[in-house]
Amino acid sequence: MTQPEFLQLIDKYLAGNASVEEEQLLLNFFDSFQEEIEWDENLFGLKQKLEDKMLARLQAAVKKNTGTANVFSMAKALKKIAAATIGLVIITGALVYHLKKVPRGPATAQQKGTVKFDAEPGQNKAILTLADGSKLELNSAKIGVLAKAGHMSVKKTKDGQLIYLVAPSKIADANAPIAFNTINTPVGGQYQVILPDGTKVWLNAASSLKYPTQFKGSQRMVELTGEAYFEVTKNAAMPFYVKANNMQVKVLGTHFNIMAYDNEPAIKTTLLEGSVQLSSGTSNNRLKPGQQGVLNRNGQITVSDVNAEHAIAWKNGYFEFNRSGIHEIMNQLARWYDIEIAYQGNMPDDEFVGKIERSAKLSQVLNILKLSKIHFVLDNKKLTVTP
Repeated sequence: MTQPEFLQLIDKYLAGNASVEEEQLLLNFFDSFQEEIEWDENLFGLKQKLEDKMLARLQAAVKKNTGTANVFSMAKALKKIAAATIGLVIITGALVYHLKKVPRGPATAQQKGTVKFDAEPGQNKAILTLADGSKLELNSAKIGVLAKAGHMSVKKTKDGQLIYLVAPSKIADANAPIAFNTINTPVGGQYQVILPDGTKVWLNAASSLKYPTQFKGSQRMVELTGEAYFEVTKNAAMPFYVKANNMQVKVLGTHFNIMAYDNEPAIKTTLLEGSVQLSSGTSNNRLKPGQQGVLNRNGQITVSDVNAEHAIAWKNGYFEFNRSGIHEIMNQLARWYDIEIAYQGNMPDDEFVGKIERSAKLSQVLNILKLSKIHFVLDNKKLTVTP
C-alpha cells in the first residue's frame, strides 16, 4: 500500500465508509508504527513525515466534523515508550491515550465484527416520587409548577432543572412530620435538582436521591445511590450529610462528587472545594480539595491526591478515563447508552486515559475502542466484549 492509498484509507474510515477488511488493513498498518520492523522509506517515505501527515489530516477532519467523536489517530510519539506502546486518539480536539501492557496478536477481520446498531446517548430524564407516593416523569412534565404542599412548591425550569421553592412569608410548623421526595434517573438519564436550602445536585445515570422537602433541626441529610455532584449551600448551624451505602459524608458548604454504584468495587468521594469528612464504621478521614477518598468493600478508606476535574467530567458532558480498565469503561457505557454488557474470554489488563464526548453515539465510541483491539458483537441492546 502506497502512502497516498494509506491516506485515502484514513479518509474513508473517517467518513464511515471503510469495509471490515479495510478497517483490519488500517489496524495492521497502525501496528507497524508500534513495532521494530524494517521501514521501507522508498515506498512510504520517512516514517516521521508520514506520522505528521496522518496527524495533520486527522486534525483537519476534527475541525470539519466538530461535535462528533468518530475521529482518531494512532500515531505520534510512539518511540518515547519502551515497555508499552501508546495509541494517540483525537476526539473533537481531545487526546486519548491507550496504554497497552500486554502485546497481543493481530485480530482477523472475521473476529472484529461490525457495529451496526447505533444507540443514542442519554438525556435529561428522571422520575420524581412525591411524599404521597405519586410519580412524575420529569422529561415529559410541563414547564412550571409541578406540585405544591403547604408553603413548598416544586417547579420544572425550561432548561431541565427541578427547583424547590419556599414561600418567604411562611413559617414551617416545627412539629409537622418531615416529608421526603425521591428523584430517580434511569439508565440513559441524568438530571439536576436544586434542594429546598439552595443546594445544587447533578445526578448521573441510574442514580437516586432521597431528600426532605424541608430541612429542619440541626442537620441536613440526604441519601444517594449511584453518582451525584453536589454544590452545597453553606450553613454552619446545620451541616449537610450525604449517606451513600455504608459511608457518610459531612460538609458545611463545599463542592464534591460521590460515585456509589452497587456494581463498582468502591465508593469514591472527590473534593473540589471546601472540606468534607468521610465516615464508615470506625474509619474517619477528612479530605482537602484535590483529594479523593475511596471506601473499599473491606470498610477501609484510603485518601489520595487526584485531578478532581476527572471525577466530574460526566457532569461536564464527557466520559473521562484515568487509567481505566475495560470493565470500568463498559460500566459507564452501559449506564449511559442503556445497554447490557457481557464478556467472552479473558479481558486484557489494558488501561485507557482520555475523554470522549457523552453526546457521541454508541457506534462512535465503539469504533474508537475497536482500534485498540477490543472487539464487540452487538445484538439489539446486548453488547458482547471479546479480546
